[in-house]
Amino acid sequence: MSRSTFFHFSPGAMILCGIALSAAAVGPVTASSLAVTCPTSFPVQPPIQSAQREAEVARLSGLEESCQDRADYFAYQGVLLLTLGRPQKAALSLEKALLLNPGLAGAQLDYAQALAEMGQRDSAISLASEVSQHPDIPFALKAWLSEQLDVWKGDGWLLDWSIEFLGGAESNLNSAPGIQFLTLTLPGGSVPVQLADNERIPGGAARTTWVGSAARAWGGGMVLLNGEISTRNSPGKSDTNQAIVSANAAYFHPFLDGQIGLRFGQTRLWMANQPTYTSTGWGLLYQLPPPFAPAGCASNLGYSIENRDFPAAPLQAGRYAGPKAWLFCRGEVWDFNVLLQDRKDRARDSDRLGGDQRRSDITLGIARRLGSDTVSLWVQRGRDLDDIPYSSLLGGQPRRVDRLAGRLSYEHPLADQWSIVAYLENTLQKSNIALFNMENHAIYFGLKFHGR
Repeated sequence: MSRSTFFHFSPGAMILCGIALSAAAVGPVTASSLAVTCPTSFPVQPPIQSAQREAEVARLSGLEESCQDRADYFAYQGVLLLTLGRPQKAALSLEKALLLNPGLAGAQLDYAQALAEMGQRDSAISLASEVSQHPDIPFALKAWLSEQLDVWKGDGWLLDWSIEFLGGAESNLNSAPGIQFLTLTLPGGSVPVQLADNERIPGGAARTTWVGSAARAWGGGMVLLNGEISTRNSPGKSDTNQAIVSANAAYFHPFLDGQIGLRFGQTRLWMANQPTYTSTGWGLLYQLPPPFAPAGCASNLGYSIENRDFPAAPLQAGRYAGPKAWLFCRGEVWDFNVLLQDRKDRARDSDRLGGDQRRSDITLGIARRLGSDTVSLWVQRGRDLDDIPYSSLLGGQPRRVDRLAGRLSYEHPLADQWSIVAYLENTLQKSNIALFNMENHAIYFGLKFHGR
């Protein structure tokens, strides 16, 4: 299904906006009573460009006093806010429009969609069902309403997808060590060994990413499916090319005023067209009841288990398991999340260098909407610590690896489904064993095509 409750450009507004606005009563306004005169009419449809919609919202904010008795004003303001992804403010404007003129069918549908996006699906279903009974509803709108009601009732799939095409460059395409000499500890003493000059490969690259998700109500809960395919190719440096494919399936169900979930997933990595890594696992999670989270946030606890295999290096295989906790918060113009993980990687083979390993991570993410643009920052700090000495040749000590990675992203919408995207990414890895020191800097620009 290509339309859903989170459709950026309200279909109800697109089809019924003209009907709704022409049906609204236009009250008399005099310049002597108001400093600003309310326009005699408003556009039938909102502008296509997000920047133009933002400009319209700003223009309308200066007309609220002079247009306080105009249902068409509040209906137009509501649909603008809805297409900009601000359902709370849109609902307030649309509610005012319906108080002034309850018969505005377009505003009723837009109000229903705003309620659905705010999670008030029962109210959205009731309102949309009432509108669908109007005898003069166009056939195309009636078909859309039937599809939309199925989604809100849980009888249809909610789809979300995106495709990115990016070009840029990285300073270390093959994640090579950031050293020129490696010191080996031999019975006769320490010996420095020079690494090959071409060990670290910089260069340009093209990235493509396909992401898709689907959700549907089932058995009193919700089924979620998602998948991602990401590729990176560098001309003339095929040994650094890589592809990652991941897929997950999860089911969530209400439990003790919260939600309990079960997830299964798999990830595969290829480098130079050769299988390099496979992870297969499952996890349990519980979303705590609202009293245990700040307003507008969701708190989650979980436990995950993964079997990790390395076809080219079977000795590295292990079983990751451990708890995790995360908090996700959403405001009107910002999102924030924090994830904590503490896992144990148990070696499958007793001959694995370093033996078992403990891995701890903290991940922070924040996104902020600036007008029609979005800026986001993602930062991860992690540490790996081996249980036993890694190798007598490398100092005879347990390996410790500290990682710091971050990405600053920017997205500017060109149209409803197209955006310009760009990001800067840095990865820094430090270890007490110099062989595992690594640094990479990346910059990419491109286009994103997305839809629901």
